[in-house]
Amino acid sequence: MYVLAVTGGIGSGKSTATGLFSSLGAVAIDLDDLAKRLIAPDGPLVTQVAAAFGPAVLDADGEIDHAKLATVAFADAEAARGLDAIVHPGVYAAVAGALDALLETLQPPSVVVIGIPLLVESPIFFDLVDGVLAISSDEDARVGRLMERGLAEDDVRARMALQASDAERRDVADFVIENDRTIEDFEAELLEFWAREMAHRAA
Repeated sequence: MYVLAVTGGIGSGKSTATGLFSSLGAVAIDLDDLAKRLIAPDGPLVTQVAAAFGPAVLDADGEIDHAKLATVAFADAEAARGLDAIVHPGVYAAVAGALDALLETLQPPSVVVIGIPLLVESPIFFDLVDGVLAISSDEDARVGRLMERGLAEDDVRARMALQASDAERRDVADFVIENDRTIEDFEAELLEFWAREMAHRAA
């Protein structure tokens, strides 16, 4: 079983990549989804997050409001690191458990793809993967994509400022794909990468 990490900055195209690879036969694990489960109602980390960030991140029912948490947690680097210190060990354990469960099935998948946005910032995840694909993309292009999804430009740029640079991601990557043209061009690059690097592993 070959485990590929797909990393890249916010708006780079990680979800497109993992979704396409899933359609080609890979099993996809979504770290963002796992993290949200950990701080969902009755999640194991709700109390820790609320204690660290206070009532400003809670909704009327006393549960974590993800939008409010993002506003507070991405206000500065120290706050972002504080949230990561709470959430990432739990996410790591969940991913490790999921991989172990896959290995114990009668037919373990040949390729598992994990979208890991903050791989450089949280190197504990390197222990779980066999290879790293970094998606690079021009900052203004990424801002434009995220604004189309309804995010404010200032918020997007603030989050980008707290993340590793594309150069730092390239330094840890085994493979790099640029996503600065059309979605059709990007998907074509992903398909070519799969055919060249992954198809023989999935056979």
